[in-house]
Amino acid sequence: MTETLTAAQEERLRENGYFLYQGCHFKPVRQFTEKDGDFFEKTRRLRRDDELGMMEADYDGKQKHPYSYEGFYAASTDKKADIFFCLETMKEYTPCTHELQEYVMEPEKKQDRGKTR
Repeated sequence: MTETLTAAQEERLRENGYFLYQGCHFKPVRQFTEKDGDFFEKTRRLRRDDELGMMEADYDGKQKHPYSYEGFYAASTDKKADIFFCLETMKEYTPCTHELQEYVMEPEKKQDRGKTR
């Protein structure tokens, strides 16, 4: 997904808290807090990122990078973080059971289909 980095560049990324997983560099951001809401509020902020395409094999046919929840956390420098920043896509992600999903700060608003005001 990215051009090849030199050993010095990789080392500098590691020093700044990044880890490499399936060719992408991730940095733990934080754990979920009460401000993030309950489970349902958190899940409304998740969405599939076909650009990244990091999911289990044959999971909906859009895999670009293999993914394993356990493997992701094994590579992570913070085993308790819930949100991770990806250097390649410049987006935040949350590890889920079958794929790494984009985490957006504001949930998508439902469209008002044909209602008059």
